[in-house]
Amino acid sequence: MHFLFSQNFIGLCAAFSVRLVAAGLRKTDIIAAFASAAQHNTSFNDELVHRGAISEGDLYRLWAEEAGLIYDDAPAAGEVLLRPFDGSARLSSIRHILIAGRKGQSLLYMAPDLKELAMLKFYLQQYPEMRDRLRLCPPAVLVALLHNRYGKAAAGRAQTMTPSHLSASLVLNGWQGFCFGGLLLGVMWLFLKEGNAQLSLLYWAMTLFFFACVTIRLLAAFNARPLHIRPLAPYRLHDLPVYTVLVPLYREAGIVRQLVSALSALNWPATKLDIKLVCEADDSETLAALACQSLPAQFEILKVPSIGPRTKPKALNYALQFARGEYVVVYDAEDRPHRDQLLEAWQAFRRGGSELACLQAPLVIGNFDFNYLTRFFSFEYAGLFRGLLPWLSRRGAVMPLGGTSNHLKRKVLQQIGGWDSFNVTEDADLGMRLARFGYRVNVINRPTTEDAPENYKDWKTQRTRWFKGWMQTWLVHMRSPVQTCRQLGVARFSLYLIYTTGLLLSALLHPFMLIGLGWGAFLFVTGQQDQAVLAAMLFNGMNLLTAYLSFHVLCKKTLRYEERRHYFYLCGVPFYWLLLSFASWRALYQMFTAPHHWEKTPHFPSRLEGLFKETGESVMIATGSPVLYAQEDKGILPECHKAVM
Repeated sequence: MHFLFSQNFIGLCAAFSVRLVAAGLRKTDIIAAFASAAQHNTSFNDELVHRGAISEGDLYRLWAEEAGLIYDDAPAAGEVLLRPFDGSARLSSIRHILIAGRKGQSLLYMAPDLKELAMLKFYLQQYPEMRDRLRLCPPAVLVALLHNRYGKAAAGRAQTMTPSHLSASLVLNGWQGFCFGGLLLGVMWLFLKEGNAQLSLLYWAMTLFFFACVTIRLLAAFNARPLHIRPLAPYRLHDLPVYTVLVPLYREAGIVRQLVSALSALNWPATKLDIKLVCEADDSETLAALACQSLPAQFEILKVPSIGPRTKPKALNYALQFARGEYVVVYDAEDRPHRDQLLEAWQAFRRGGSELACLQAPLVIGNFDFNYLTRFFSFEYAGLFRGLLPWLSRRGAVMPLGGTSNHLKRKVLQQIGGWDSFNVTEDADLGMRLARFGYRVNVINRPTTEDAPENYKDWKTQRTRWFKGWMQTWLVHMRSPVQTCRQLGVARFSLYLIYTTGLLLSALLHPFMLIGLGWGAFLFVTGQQDQAVLAAMLFNGMNLLTAYLSFHVLCKKTLRYEERRHYFYLCGVPFYWLLLSFASWRALYQMFTAPHHWEKTPHFPSRLEGLFKETGESVMIATGSPVLYAQEDKGILPECHKAVM
């Protein structure tokens, strides 16, 4: 039987090659597709389509002629015959669907690859009566059938993937609301009651939270340094798995062309890339812009039904159900990932063992020198992604993930409940949830370049959403603090509590510490202070100065020369922190008025892209910031970096 099948397979390859040549394909394309299929461990059909030699529809029409079957690319979507639990299980990979025919006869619609076609043709020779019930169609037709049939159900599941006790759908539970109300009344009582002892105690508590964040920054700054990109280990293209790239889009028509260009430059076999551009079904502007693009075969547009909250995590959960990859990475619309980032992440996963579930790539600001806001945005990101996160990852601590360039194992992501559709910083929540489930998060070095908001309005709305999401995450995981402590361990739980609580409170309390410092100075000058007030004022002043310096040292140690030249960041830190404080108070207000409202940050094409177009340079912005990283890439990619054939 095996010998007969092998003969049939070889004969089918030869016969179909002749048919392809007769249809106008070049012999070189056919030979190259066979070679790539063997090299990449992929399908000949996929390789031929991804090379642009033939369309998917024309290819399967020729296969139907070769097999003597009927080609039908327009089956009735409403007559799909799948058991209810089969639909969700097969959304990510579908090669055949049973459909009820008009005359009561079920028809099997198939999109087989080359080996399956050889087997099918072999059995058709023995059982020719099967032909009447078989239809061939492109894989995209089967995918569209499932989307139409199960799209609304998938959107419904996207809202409930995260367990309710770990979801931000509820802002405060009963005991948290009671404690928050009691705390608010207690603070009001302290201010209304005469006497300095209580106010002094509150003042010291405020400064201690500041000092906790200062200590963590100083520890992280000890080993902080600029990014250093190391060569990749040798690898075989045959071993690379399918990698899913999820890009949620909403009102992003102006940046679509740049996005497609950046993702097309990823150094990964196109036949093993599953790039899903996730759009809201009613976002006609973005969908129209995508329709104008000649999308390569590895791209797929997913339309999310308008069910539930209109948030990025809900769109990601919807797309996750259709993901084919062993690994998943999330990018934003304006992202330009380093061309080798997927390769570095894959190799890190292979070295990291089963407990390593997520990798965070560093984010680099491409427009860092545009104005004050972009300078400090870049400064802050440098300290976070090149200093603090590596320090936390080396200690196995809870990682506050960035909102993009998170590389994840798909099965682990599904196991822990995907992203929380009601949390407006789903990344921070995901890092905490991974830790509670016993998984590790690490960092890689090949960056993703993106642009910071260039005006205060966009910056303010983005930061408000981030602070609101961090508050949501803190409240969710402090609903059962004893259980969270048991899952994390005392050390990790304490570090998370100190850092996250300190981050939120220091942002909220920063203006009051400045006011307190000024008030203490006034009392000192007028001779009205006592020793306790003087001690508190001195500690507060030292604390503020140390906080500014620790933030400056951590961030500056991670900057390259091009990022820090001609600019003195320390002088601008207090003002930038006041802007952060305003955003944090705005977020606290929204926690009670619009907890799940997603304030959209608009994105625009990179200024670097326009520069390259004007100068005629062939540099791709997808390789990362050419100013900051071209020198690191140059000369460090020896032969071991290349794929082993």
